[in-house]
Amino acid sequence: RIVNDLLDASLLASGQFTLQRKECDIGKLAKEVVEQLRPIATHHTLVIESPATPIFGNWDEGRLRQVLGNLLDNAVKYASEESTITVRVETTDIPARSVHVSVHNQGAGIHSDEIALLFQPFVRLPATIKRQGSGLGLYITRCIVEAHGGKLDIARPTAEGQGTTFWFELPL
Repeated sequence: RIVNDLLDASLLASGQFTLQRKECDIGKLAKEVVEQLRPIATHHTLVIESPATPIFGNWDEGRLRQVLGNLLDNAVKYASEESTITVRVETTDIPARSVHVSVHNQGAGIHSDEIALLFQPFVRLPATIKRQGSGLGLYITRCIVEAHGGKLDIARPTAEGQGTTFWFELPL
C-alpha cells in the first residue's frame, strides 16, 4: 500500500494523474467497501447509512474505492476499540446537486490546531506516530476527490472526545 501511495504521489506531482470515469453507484460502492473491511475490523461495529435507491455519477470507481478505503482505514485505526464507525451516503441540493459521504468514528478526535496539517503530503500528526503509515493517505484522498470536481474536509470538532468525521462531496 505504501508503494502504491508513493506511485500515486509521484503521478500527482508530475501532473500525470488521470481518472477513468464511468457510471458508478456510490451507495453500492460504499456498502461494498464496508463489507470488505468488516473481517479486519472485528473490534468495531461498522454501520452504513445509504438510500435504497442508487446514486449514480460519472466517477472513477476504483479511485472512489481508494478514497473510501483510506477514510475507513483511518477511522478504524484511530477509533476506540468496541466503538461504532458510521458511513453515511446522502444527496443534497445545497449549494448544488451533489452526493455527500461521511465517515465518522468514536475516537479521541483531532485537535483543532492540527487540522490544517492533515492533508499535507508526508505529514503525520504527533498522536499518530506509533501507528504505521506514510502520511500520504489523506493527501491522495483529497487529490482524488478534487480531481472529480468535489471537496474533502473534516467536520470541526464541537468538543473533545467526540470522534472524527471526514466527509466529501461529489457533483451529480
